[in-house]
Amino acid sequence: MRIMICYFLWKISSIYKFIILEIIYKNILEQNFGLNLPAKMREAMGYAAKDSSDHQHKELQPQEIFNLFKEKFEDITTPFNISEVHFKQHNGIIAEVTVECEGKSVVAIAAGNGRLNAVSNALKNQFRLEYDLTTYQEHALEQSSRSKAIAYVGIRSKDGEHYWGAGVDQDIIRASINALLTAINNMVNAK
Repeated sequence: MRIMICYFLWKISSIYKFIILEIIYKNILEQNFGLNLPAKMREAMGYAAKDSSDHQHKELQPQEIFNLFKEKFEDITTPFNISEVHFKQHNGIIAEVTVECEGKSVVAIAAGNGRLNAVSNALKNQFRLEYDLTTYQEHALEQSSRSKAIAYVGIRSKDGEHYWGAGVDQDIIRASINALLTAINNMVNAK
């Protein structure tokens, strides 16, 4: 009975600690770096930060948390990297996507109900990827006409796992594509 109570208290303290860390990391990323992550992505970032903190046996500083975010969720370009995208409007949007994979360049073409959906469909069809695009969010990083935007994309694999990506660019479409690509690469690299 004592063991069960101790385990229960340990479990509650771990959950409580994680929730507190998630809130702290959210505030650090938002206040110091202007990032407003979707709720589920904050959870994934919280786990990544907790793992890194536990591994290093220290509390992470704001810049380290930001660097970890960039390392885990931004500009992951392997195994897939998109070098070009062209769009046509015909019964929806058609995307022609040039993808670099394992040293080969492949052109994938698909239609969608928008630009991101068309790119997603092109990648799914060409590489037999199975996922659902579940989350899309974007915002400006600065307040000017030349500011960069950040896009966040969440996908759910066929086994129910969630994967995240973020993309930063002055062109919100390119930022969105980069976020999708990172989420896909995180999914493929996790297997």
